[in-house]
Amino acid sequence: MFPAPFRLFFVAVPLLVAAGALAMAAFPRRLTSWQASGPDGRTRIEPSETRILLMRVMGVVVAGLAILMVVANFAFIP
Repeated sequence: MFPAPFRLFFVAVPLLVAAGALAMAAFPRRLTSWQASGPDGRTRIEPSETRILLMRVMGVVVAGLAILMVVANFAFIP
């Protein structure tokens, strides 16, 4: 049996990863839009719709895997 700080680490890190992945899935445009200064002023660089869709899908997949890791930690490390 691991001490409490190790168990907390194995739960907290996957939960933080899940939160970040869900944020990526929920707000992909806000996380990927860039502003660049060019000769004509400010330019906004936006990703394509396919990239936005793939970011949403991968965010949900990564969040699901992270939650599965939390459940597996409770199952394998009592």
